Amino acid sequence: MYIHFSDVVRSNFCIFKDENISFDRILCDVPCSGDGTLRKNPDLWKKWNPGHAFSLQSIQLRIATRGIQLLAPGGLMVYSTCSMNPIENESVVAQLLQTFQGQISLVDVSDQLPGLKTKPGLNKWCVIGKNQEVYHSFEDIPSTLQSTIRPNMFPPSTDVLETLNLHRW
Repeated sequence: MYIHFSDVVRSNFCIFKDENISFDRILCDVPCSGDGTLRKNPDLWKKWNPGHAFSLQSIQLRIATRGIQLLAPGGLMVYSTCSMNPIENESVVAQLLQTFQGQISLVDVSDQLPGLKTKPGLNKWCVIGKNQEVYHSFEDIPSTLQSTIRPNMFPPSTDVLETLNLHRW
């Protein structure tokens, strides 16, 4: 997919003007809650709560969406976080797969990266609020939290999940 820029776009290396820009490979390492680094970052324990992902998920989606828009046909994008929270991982990937339906897919690259340790992505998860409340669907969310906890943070319906191949995640 080629994106046409009408304004000057600055990068660290050069200036592009009125060119089609696309990349064969994109590393999309998004800002995250960092809960995957709790064991090596003890300061995080004092500040962390499960709700940190709520504000980050929309930023992660926007960055990953932009990455896909800049991806050349046949290119590969890696989506990366240092989080274990499915709101920052599986829900973002599920939303991208639904938004770009048929244009992108998850690819198993284990044969290209021998020794890479992976686990299948989740097909089911719940959303845990800032005070450890557990929600299994958007309908469970109190109206006061519905602007913070959004429907796309929950797993898609079972029939949609089957088409997404999140196990490749």
